[in-house]
Amino acid sequence: MTEEQQQSLCKLIRQLGKQAQVLRDAGLKVDKKARQDFVSHADLFVEEEIKGWLQAHRPEDGFLGEESGLQGGEQGIWVIDPIDGTTNYILGMDYWCISLAYVRKNVIEMGIIYAPDRNEFFFSRRGQGAFLNEKRLRLREPDADAVVVGLGRSSRAPVESYSRTIDVLLNAGIEYRRFGAGALMLAHVAAGQVHAYYEEHMNSWDALAGMLLIEEAGGKSNAFLEDNGLLNGNLVLTGCVDVQQRLARLLHTG
Repeated sequence: MTEEQQQSLCKLIRQLGKQAQVLRDAGLKVDKKARQDFVSHADLFVEEEIKGWLQAHRPEDGFLGEESGLQGGEQGIWVIDPIDGTTNYILGMDYWCISLAYVRKNVIEMGIIYAPDRNEFFFSRRGQGAFLNEKRLRLREPDADAVVVGLGRSSRAPVESYSRTIDVLLNAGIEYRRFGAGALMLAHVAAGQVHAYYEEHMNSWDALAGMLLIEEAGGKSNAFLEDNGLLNGNLVLTGCVDVQQRLARLLHTG
């Protein structure tokens, strides 16, 4: 991707975030995909707009969207969640974002996460660092007794497993937070607002951009893309290196 294309894409993501705010404030049409799983016409609009830009500027690449599935992909694949945290977005909370990642040869090469209500624009390219509003992010290990972990709750994993995870963390003296938008929580790991993130199953459009941000900020992630994680999703355990390794032992993730 050229520098000009990169700037154009980032500008588009910012514009679409603003338009999603306008659509929400004007009143949304919302459909239900499953229990506690919603899609708004803003989700569909944002995904189609990004898809159109990519078809015009990166026709050699494929596209994997939460709402429209996989199309093409001989060179690389753009992976998008048009609005992560749709329930928060619908309810007027600020904890939602647009998430976009680029994967080539099973390696995450670029990640963008934009939280319009919070004015937070995260960007990373492999080997070039992670940034929040153009300020470089660098992770620092917390004290062992001051760890706070972000959690996600997947409908594809048993509730009992989630409950056990909370028990393990609290018994180990580790605090947790759950805010309902995994992609944005991953970005906030990269920003040092929580020290790691764990979810038993995430889809690639929620996970990839944030995982690259964390790695480029100096953190460590599990091998999400193994076992066809791009299409099937996978477990996510990522964060500050020492915290991530401690959690891997506590949660028996390998």
